[in-house]
Amino acid sequence: MNKIVKRFGKLITASFFLMGIGVVTFLLTPILYPRFGMDTDLPGVFIVEIGVFSYIIGRILKKNLSKVKLVVLIILASVLGIPILSLIVGLIYYLTTGKPLGN
Repeated sequence: MNKIVKRFGKLITASFFLMGIGVVTFLLTPILYPRFGMDTDLPGVFIVEIGVFSYIIGRILKKNLSKVKLVVLIILASVLGIPILSLIVGLIYYLTTGKPLGN
């Protein structure tokens, strides 16, 4: 485990674990939905997206990229951050008012 952290860094290693948890959560949908009524596909996709977002941020912080790759990764992180931001805003609104956003 220490070799993986030394090679990739803490943030990139944590993002791999997040993506793995998200994929497992997404793949558990056919098992959990018929038995318990738990639909876990959207939470799984969001967890994978947060993992990809943190991986891109980790790559940006490594500082050994060319200018073009750095700009492309920053643009990609900005685009991937939009759904995460809307999820956070909706959660804050729900926690403060008790009603879902849009109702």
